Amino acid sequence: MEIRKIAILALIVSLLPVSANAQKNVSIDWYGFLAAQSWINSHESVAGAEGFLYLYPTDENTVNPADPTDKHDRNAIPQGSWFGTMARLGFVLHGPDLFGASSRAKAELEFSGHSAPGSVLYRHAFIALDWDRSTLTLGQTWHPMNDLFPSTVGIAIGSPFNALNRSPQLRYEYYLGNEKDIKLTAAAIFQAANASVGPAGKGYSYARNSGIPMFYAGVDFTFGDLKIGGGLEYQHITPKVDVADNNKKYYLDGLCGMIQAQYNKDKLAIKAKTLIGDNMSHLGICSGFGLVDHLNPGEIRYAPLAASSSWAQVQYGGSLKFGVMGGYMSNWGAGKDLSVIYAVEGSRIDKMWRVAPNVQYNVGNMNLGIEYELTTVAYGTPKANGTVTDTHDVSNNRLLLSVMYAF
Repeated sequence: MEIRKIAILALIVSLLPVSANAQKNVSIDWYGFLAAQSWINSHESVAGAEGFLYLYPTDENTVNPADPTDKHDRNAIPQGSWFGTMARLGFVLHGPDLFGASSRAKAELEFSGHSAPGSVLYRHAFIALDWDRSTLTLGQTWHPMNDLFPSTVGIAIGSPFNALNRSPQLRYEYYLGNEKDIKLTAAAIFQAANASVGPAGKGYSYARNSGIPMFYAGVDFTFGDLKIGGGLEYQHITPKVDVADNNKKYYLDGLCGMIQAQYNKDKLAIKAKTLIGDNMSHLGICSGFGLVDHLNPGEIRYAPLAASSSWAQVQYGGSLKFGVMGGYMSNWGAGKDLSVIYAVEGSRIDKMWRVAPNVQYNVGNMNLGIEYELTTVAYGTPKANGTVTDTHDVSNNRLLLSVMYAF
């Protein structure tokens, strides 16, 4: 409960300068929504925000010490949550021109769950300067690889097939062309809540101990109703600091790339994205890294696990929309033997796929949605190189009903 009080107080305090400076051409636009959602799962699953942010089913549990012949899956238990509530509240503050640019600031909170204290998430908090052909953003907002996401009823917006990451960053965007139809993006990004996995579990210390932010560069093109783009991210993290050896640091480098496209024409919308690269756990992808095997005594070296993750969605309609999303993720391993693996689910996931049709109806400020998700994970035994063998499929059927009122 204290976390929620602090979050609300921080939002209120952040608004005090608005009333004090209203005479200085400062305005504020509020926005947000209140949603009531009900869901049913056929299998125990990994999820956040009290089940609202759905990810994937857990592995089966067929162990019964009292009866070794009993092999039924003890995690295949239907679960549900009825009329859970979620609220999102944010504002955009428009201030006076600074350095020849229009200035703005944004802050956004999300409250989810129907049991106290639930969860409170500080989603966005940034300052931006907008010139005619460029924008400078400083603070926490979407990772550049998260700018395009599917139109789902669930708030996970396609994760873990789609990147799901909000991070503190310094981002600069520049537009070229007569119609500003080419966008160049460069960003220095720091890890916070969406962090890498490592020897001590999930945390941002591996990135912060390196002293170097992640770097992103991308380009997007607009051709009428079609937009295509891509980008590369470089990360340099520190999985280990040896305090007994004069604070010696051991590093790991990684590179991941993204391509995306979207087409909008009348009532038809098509979106797609593919991510390929190393150690993408901070993006919500089932990935990680490991300690290289066969080294000399006292030598420490890390190698990233590579993976690919893709999704595509087709949606059609006006106030009544029909859509279907498909996703596929694959673990490619490290390409060399590892003695220890630090990865999502301990690198027991070989592949994962999802099919998710939905129907949404918009009337005024209200959105009514229903979504079905079939998510299947191929769990197995990790090999020394980080790939997975002897797999078995575990599936979850999820039905989500949503009523959302936006303002």
